[in-house]
Amino acid sequence: AILDKKNRVLEPKKVLRFLQRKALPQPRLPTPTLEMSSSEEEDIEMAVIYLQKLLRGRVVQNTMFEGKEKRLELIQELRTSHALQEDDRLLKKAEKQVTLALQRQRNLHEHKVSVVENHLAGLEGRVLADMFDFLSKELVRLQEERRIHAFAMLAERQRRMREAEESGRRQVEQRRLREEDQIFKEVIKVHQSTVTSYLEDIILNTEESTAEEQARAEIEKMAEEINDIAYEMEIRRTQLQSEEIVAELVYSFLIPEVQKDFVKEKELVKFSSCCLTPEYNHLEYRWGAVLVSVTEYQKPNLQEEVPQRGVFCDFFFFKT
Repeated sequence: AILDKKNRVLEPKKVLRFLQRKALPQPRLPTPTLEMSSSEEEDIEMAVIYLQKLLRGRVVQNTMFEGKEKRLELIQELRTSHALQEDDRLLKKAEKQVTLALQRQRNLHEHKVSVVENHLAGLEGRVLADMFDFLSKELVRLQEERRIHAFAMLAERQRRMREAEESGRRQVEQRRLREEDQIFKEVIKVHQSTVTSYLEDIILNTEESTAEEQARAEIEKMAEEINDIAYEMEIRRTQLQSEEIVAELVYSFLIPEVQKDFVKEKELVKFSSCCLTPEYNHLEYRWGAVLVSVTEYQKPNLQEEVPQRGVFCDFFFFKT
């Protein structure tokens, strides 16, 4: 057998065509654990067990008492059946019949009472069902009413918020419109003032140019007339009148400058800290002599009539 086993050719393993279910090992049972409880928990557990025992005993005692009360007549009958004599059996039989009749009547009465109670219970059940149905519907109605009230309050709040936002936007829009109106008014005012000033400038420039042209024309006309008069007077002028004109011109242009210089030097001398020297006296004498000579020279000759107006016109106006 061992040789056969050695000489046996190993067959190749066949390829599986279908999937095979692999059996899973059964799970091991959980290891029991013991929790250590304290003495207080153990006392509480023992008290609960004792209370359960008392309740179970009380239930059995109540059951036995109810059964005894229910079969009390039969118990009394069993107690007295063996102790009765022959002459009392008839009496006991009659009492038994009466007792059975009473039991039947009681059972009938209990049946009637149970029927009435069942009917009343049905009525009470229907009334309670109707009442509970009404209360449940009222509860649903109150809940719906509260929810609708909450929705109404939320909608009112949203409406107020939207009204506040709308009023804010309206105020902003009104303020913007007022600002735009004010800006438009200011722009119109600026435009009007610009147009007014432009027209005023045009009118003033026109008036000025017109007045200037008219004045220029009148002045040219007057200058021509005055020049004609001056030329005519120049033709008629004598040597003495020419000298007087020269004296007046010198007096008009030279004497003010001399007086100005004299006043300046006099002020300088007044505020100077040194004493006056002979040079200053000589200068003052010289300026005084000039003033006297020029003044005497420019005095007009009263015997001859000199046309002063013609002199100045001849000096300032001339033909081009």
